Amino acid sequence: MRSESGLEETITIMVRTALADAETSDAPLTLPARVGSVKLGEKLGEGASGVVMAGFDEALNRPVAVKFLHNTDRDSVARHEIVEGLRSAARVRHPNIVTIHSVDAAGDLPFVVMERVGGGSLRDVLRKAAPLDTPLTLHIMIPIADAVAALHDSAVIHRDLKPANILFDRDARPYVCDFGLACTLAAMSWGGSAANIGGSPLYMAPEMFEGRLSPQSDVYALGAVLFEMLVGEPAFKADTLSDMKARHATAPLPLEKLAECGVGAGMIEVVERAMNKRHILRYKNAGRLGRALAEQVTNADDARLRSRLNDIIVGAPRSDAAAPAESSPAMTTFDLLRARAAEKRRRANK
Repeated sequence: MRSESGLEETITIMVRTALADAETSDAPLTLPARVGSVKLGEKLGEGASGVVMAGFDEALNRPVAVKFLHNTDRDSVARHEIVEGLRSAARVRHPNIVTIHSVDAAGDLPFVVMERVGGGSLRDVLRKAAPLDTPLTLHIMIPIADAVAALHDSAVIHRDLKPANILFDRDARPYVCDFGLACTLAAMSWGGSAANIGGSPLYMAPEMFEGRLSPQSDVYALGAVLFEMLVGEPAFKADTLSDMKARHATAPLPLEKLAECGVGAGMIEVVERAMNKRHILRYKNAGRLGRALAEQVTNADDARLRSRLNDIIVGAPRSDAAAPAESSPAMTTFDLLRARAAEKRRRANK
């Protein structure tokens, strides 16, 4: 939409930006006031790859969320890969995947218009009620694993599975969201490349720090989320990206913490296999992990579990589309973005 002066209407917000000198800074980001039939509203949240805005589709009379991927590479090849990853994810239909309505770009800024889920995120739930017991954990994660399995069946890797990217609606149904880093297997090579590095370090498989990934990389992330749900803290913590990378690669998984929280041997075995250092020894895909989780269910009372979860969600802060990025350097992808930029500079200087 253009104003009376003939200029396109815009809005300006402050966002975190990755800098080349290993720092982050708040910087203004100018966005169009509307994209297509969607009028933008307030800022909902911000992650490493972009910012999420509330929106209202005036043509279809429904609320939506719009994510602008401002922290991604702006060159044409990278932009094409981002958009193709989003479009591949959008083609996957599953009751536990946030629906992607459209994928486009405003100039050189890719954006995705998606279903707006009205409940909180798993990050919100864990802040309020962690650790969760095994029945409630299974109630949440079995449908999530099934949703990721649908992505894997379509040769799509999510690449950024974490508590902030698991949302709940008002009926406490869980959803996988945020496909800003999604990619297809056809676009990836196992050989490894700095351009392939992406994700949230707390949940990244060892090979992802080297730019290699596969469906087993998502399995590792799901295992890391399971661990955090059952214990109340991440499996590995560090203050720097290099230390976090080393812990994922070499530190023993602290299985004793699971036992101390009363987690049964069968469930511990599932988490241990999902988070194996060697990708080939993990579950082959999220579908296999989901079936292993289903085998741990005993006397499930879905109605009671849904009621328990809803009580937690109602008391948790709302997170309509995305939670803010964590503040520790080892917990965000800004370090990875800076590493990618540094790699490009090294290549340019050769």
